[in-house]
Amino acid sequence: TDKKFPRVAATFCAYIVLFSIFTLIMLVVIPRLIDAFQEISSELPQYIDATKKYAASLQEKYRGLRLLLEREELTDWIFQGIGVLTGKVAQSIVKVPAGIFLFILSLIVSFYLLKDARKIRSALTNYIPKEYRKKVSEFLTDVDKILGGYIRGQLIIAAIVGTSIGIGLFLLRIKYAFVLGTVAGVFNVVPYFGVVISIIPALSLGLTKDPFSAWTFLWVILLFIGVNQVEMYFLAPRILGREVRLHPVAIIFAIVVGGAALGMLGILLAIPALAILKVLFIRLHQRKG
Repeated sequence: TDKKFPRVAATFCAYIVLFSIFTLIMLVVIPRLIDAFQEISSELPQYIDATKKYAASLQEKYRGLRLLLEREELTDWIFQGIGVLTGKVAQSIVKVPAGIFLFILSLIVSFYLLKDARKIRSALTNYIPKEYRKKVSEFLTDVDKILGGYIRGQLIIAAIVGTSIGIGLFLLRIKYAFVLGTVAGVFNVVPYFGVVISIIPALSLGLTKDPFSAWTFLWVILLFIGVNQVEMYFLAPRILGREVRLHPVAIIFAIVVGGAALGMLGILLAIPALAILKVLFIRLHQRKG
């Protein structure tokens, strides 16, 4: 029981942290985003007019530059984009209850898996012939270390990404910059969609900036793209490579192949799968030796 308590306590503390972050998002971020969307809706004509004036000023400033969009076409394009975005948001809102249920269910299942990990492992090894139990137990220990290192690495990356986005949005004078940075860090573990989920509220709040500037849109997009590229090609290979003991080039290769084969799920599982295959290969090679 004494040995079991630290595992249960550590798991419980981890869930308290996750619950606190989730509560922060629900109580702080979402109401402010709703207020921001209401503010955007009420002042939408002003934003469209400001965008048209900005395009006209560019045309006046650079007389040799032919803009691709006329003023009327620009207005139609904006309204069309708003309609598409509204439809996507509505579809996402419909899926929210199911998503929350699955999230809570996964937390409950994960809690019991972590709490009773030794019991589950012991029960599984009982079905393995005695002469192989030691080898299998050692392999499972290595897998446990790999998965722990992978989760630890993802948390480190999420903290760096969230902090970077928060500081960048703060320098751009976007409202609730560090709250949005927290959202970016939390959703960073979800490939592709994590960036989309994070950038939409940042761009929406950018619309409420006074005075309105189209450059704000550009800089916010560049900020998210830049941080995402640094994460994918520098942070993830180095940090995850160190945690799961893989070369940075192998990490990049795993992400590319996993994404091409299974999309988002492939990107999520590629690194731990490759690390486990490496351990399995080493174990089999040692056995032959």
